[in-house]
Amino acid sequence: MGSVAESLFSYLRDVIYNPRKAVLDIEKLPEDFRDFGKGLQFFSECIMEGNELAQALSRGDLTGKLPSRGNELAAPLKSLHSSLRHLTWQTQQIAKGDYMHRVEFMGDFSRAFNTMVDQLAERQRMLEDKIDQAQKQKASLEVHAYHDSITKLYNRTFGMLTLDTWLHEKRRFVLVFVDLDGLKYVNDEFGHGEGDMYILNAAKHLRLFSSTTVACRIGGDEFMLLVPDTDYDSANASMLGIYDNLQGDEYLRDKPYKYSMSFGLVAVGQDNEMSASDILSIADERMYENKRMRKKARKAEREARA
Repeated sequence: MGSVAESLFSYLRDVIYNPRKAVLDIEKLPEDFRDFGKGLQFFSECIMEGNELAQALSRGDLTGKLPSRGNELAAPLKSLHSSLRHLTWQTQQIAKGDYMHRVEFMGDFSRAFNTMVDQLAERQRMLEDKIDQAQKQKASLEVHAYHDSITKLYNRTFGMLTLDTWLHEKRRFVLVFVDLDGLKYVNDEFGHGEGDMYILNAAKHLRLFSSTTVACRIGGDEFMLLVPDTDYDSANASMLGIYDNLQGDEYLRDKPYKYSMSFGLVAVGQDNEMSASDILSIADERMYENKRMRKKARKAEREARA
């Protein structure tokens, strides 16, 4: 009896302290102890499986083999393993920005975890608010930096940047240089308020050139249109249409002066070698030629009436 007890005790000791050497030969036990020995082996296997899982959990390893289904001794550890796997998935979702996840099954840890998630969600909201404000400020600054304050068309800075960009990209376009006729006369005779209305009305018509046209006010009475993917004749026809529409505008019917604009065009091809300065100089020269032609025509009209 003593040797049997000693053998069983030695086996249990090995199960606890040296499980790799834990061996119990059931056949060497007295027949009356064999069923007990088998139960002890199962109990020991459950202990060793639980210990193996506990060691894996202590290392943060959730990929190892789980204890057998009949191992009720390891049930709490298996439950913990399942909770940790779910918590891992929740953490991954939170890392992707989904702050709706909460932990409700781990006591004090749950409260700390949920507080952390709430703080992350609040910081994310504050960050998004700051980004939104920064974007709005950026858009507002761009409006002021690149738009004319009176007409809301693009200004000279934006126009020249666009012109340089298109030349660098070897784009095909037509540049139209526009000058309002008689703006100084309107300002001197009827006030700058009326002069501003002259400018605004002209801008209204130029804005309608096409949806892809970059329309800019580059000076007091000067405008520049950059019309992509078109040719000289098409752009000139459109400008003549705008000129006619300006002449027939209902707003001008009771005005004691005539609205008019002169313009010059330069077609730029993909093989262009001219600089921005060269193109503007040619467009300006053609605009003045157009202005002289209109003055000559008006003079001939007056002489004919006389």
